[in-house]
Amino acid sequence: MDLQMLAAGEYSWTGEADPIRYYRLPLIGRLFQRRVARCIALLPRGKRVLELGYGSGVSFLNLAERYEEIHGIDLHDRASEVERSFSENGLTLKLRQGSIAKLPYEDGSFDAALAISIHEELPLHQQEEAFAEVHRVLRPGGCYVVGVPGVNILMNAALYMLGCNIGKYHVSTEADVIATMRRRFNVDTTQFLPAFWPQSLTTYVCIRGWK
Repeated sequence: MDLQMLAAGEYSWTGEADPIRYYRLPLIGRLFQRRVARCIALLPRGKRVLELGYGSGVSFLNLAERYEEIHGIDLHDRASEVERSFSENGLTLKLRQGSIAKLPYEDGSFDAALAISIHEELPLHQQEEAFAEVHRVLRPGGCYVVGVPGVNILMNAALYMLGCNIGKYHVSTEADVIATMRRRFNVDTTQFLPAFWPQSLTTYVCIRGWK
């Protein structure tokens, strides 16, 4: 699966932590796109999906092929701007401002949920809260797909070369996230990318769990 994207310049920038600027870079942009596409490919089709930390919305065009309704929540306050950028391309979204630790949705609201590069930014005690909240808003049998970058010397050096001091944001390792997720969800898939590299040097991990 390839990641479908809006034309360059059509995305709404949502703050300095927004990685949208990396998605158009040679080589590294392809890696950023591939990790999102690999996570989405793990999602089953359904009616309603919730994306946690949707940012500028790079996943939305692909999600629209799998779900009738796309909901999203993020800490930034640019929801209306992001909705506008996609409405001009024929896609209606339902976006809100809020925290993964306290989701403003009723129990069992969604068939699936997606979180790409969010959980590594949460300290361990907030991991528990976040997984509990996502579990609550999923229907029985619902699916949660999580993507987290590898935390290792190789990844830190690569991001530092791009001008990103990732230590400011990554406070939990992929092992922390996987272990905490297993306490709430039946995890059936853990993909380490690239598949042919040692797991200790992984660049990204895609994890799927079921309620």
